[in-house]
Amino acid sequence: MKKVSFIFIFVLTVLGFVKAENLEGYQLFDKIVLVVNGEPVLKSDVEFAKEWYKIKDDKQAQEKIIDSILLSQQARKLGISVSPKEVDNALLSIAKANNIQDLETFKKELEKNGISYTKLKEFITRDLVSNKFLHFYLRDYITKGIVEGSVEDVKKIRMIYISKDRPDYESVVKLLKEKLNKNNFSEYAAKYSDDKFTAENAGLLGEVKKGDLAEELDKEVFSRKEGDIFQVDTKEGTYFIYIEKEEKKLIPKENLTEKDMEKLKREYDMYLKKLREKAVIQRFE
Repeated sequence: MKKVSFIFIFVLTVLGFVKAENLEGYQLFDKIVLVVNGEPVLKSDVEFAKEWYKIKDDKQAQEKIIDSILLSQQARKLGISVSPKEVDNALLSIAKANNIQDLETFKKELEKNGISYTKLKEFITRDLVSNKFLHFYLRDYITKGIVEGSVEDVKKIRMIYISKDRPDYESVVKLLKEKLNKNNFSEYAAKYSDDKFTAENAGLLGEVKKGDLAEELDKEVFSRKEGDIFQVDTKEGTYFIYIEKEEKKLIPKENLTEKDMEKLKREYDMYLKKLREKAVIQRFE
């Protein structure tokens, strides 16, 4: 059976690469039409999404945006991010598909056609983060039964995320600083973590390799050893991380059959359904 690359398929599917001229005549409309877990979506976002995903219906475009936001929000809670370089490389790929060899020229061409470069960059960033999270979430399934790959350092970690938005932020952080240890980490994660994904799994994030997490978390995790429990403060909140295990492990190549891709799509749909059930989505149209 023909094999296809998981990452390549998902990037194309999620990002839906299109040529710049297909967005010609695009205009901005500043009006909030949706709020997804506190994150507003403007009319301009919907209009852009219709062109970006080649959709004519407003509602379908809104659903695409909701899915992308929910996945990117979950990724941020888990410390998964993309670097500015990754975003620039994705933008440059689109530019080169339109015979433009640098981002500055690409930006000028977009603006000449009434297209917001900032809006495009925002969509690219969010979709890349979503894709990276999907890859992380489905990794165990992806690598099952595959034996080819490279040996890398892998760390199994548990995580507690405390958001600065919660009213008892300071008292909870103080409590965890004083009480947290490897014996009660799972219990406290289930009780206090503001990240539902890890809270529901007793803090377990799973196995990570270098580059999986946001830079500030990645640096700390891979400078620590097995058994360490430590705190990482960010502008959004505080992470408490426990390195439960570390080892050298084979990271397989990710070639999947078309049948595997169908199963992954079902897994993806089920996960999105769970996120939507827990989300607060307000519609203003």
